[in-house]
Amino acid sequence: MTDWAKDEFMSQWDQKYVSTNLKSGARAYDKDFFLSVNSDLATQPELHPYSYALVAAACCGVGRADIVGQFFDHITADSSPSESEEVFLRLREAITIIFPYLGMPTCVPACYGMIGVVQRKGKQFASTKVLRKETVSEDDARKGKDLRAKIYKGVGNSEIFDLMSVYFTDLFTCSTVVTWGYLISKANEEVFKPEQSHLIVATSIMALGATRQTKSHVKATLGIGNTVKCVQTVVEAVCKIAEWADRPTTPVDVKELALQIEAALKSQ
Repeated sequence: MTDWAKDEFMSQWDQKYVSTNLKSGARAYDKDFFLSVNSDLATQPELHPYSYALVAAACCGVGRADIVGQFFDHITADSSPSESEEVFLRLREAITIIFPYLGMPTCVPACYGMIGVVQRKGKQFASTKVLRKETVSEDDARKGKDLRAKIYKGVGNSEIFDLMSVYFTDLFTCSTVVTWGYLISKANEEVFKPEQSHLIVATSIMALGATRQTKSHVKATLGIGNTVKCVQTVVEAVCKIAEWADRPTTPVDVKELALQIEAALKSQ
């Protein structure tokens, strides 16, 4: 991996595009720390194929999307162009499906950092595969409704969802059609399994520190097939990254939430 501080191109790129929003005193990228977190996640067989996407989601959630470019540079340092392309695609889609939850300004430094790496190494180390049409379709709307219903089955959000659809109709519709239909459903078809994409979303929400939403999404992600052990491993990783970023978060009780979703699904 290139040391960005010592590489003229990457140093200038970082200062111009990537780290411009960092507060004074923010910690510098620590490759050993993030490699260790990624390795801990990858010890779980289910998480191994996309552990780095979970790390990226957590970094974005704690407001340190600037880390993602250097992390991508590190984990692909010895990769062939085709291997790097696969990693790039998964990271790109992870960022794409979490941005509605975190916001564009939060996620864009991750995009710029990855682009910088590719500008240095060559276009062949990235994926330019286009997964989606330029317009949202009725099919996207249908898929969004179906996927949202599947994800939230048994979570217990139907009452507030019904109220959102009445009082914040356009916002709720946009979330259903665009986030769940246009973005996440297509990612599920082309890149991730549904339980993988949702765990990425849940990871970003955990890192954000949104307590109520974290509990709902942890229950949801357990309900669609992620194991308690995998989710607990992700919770521990998020807590480590949040602590590193000086934004500590309180871990949720995964076993208790697993009991809740199991009981809710049995009662339906």
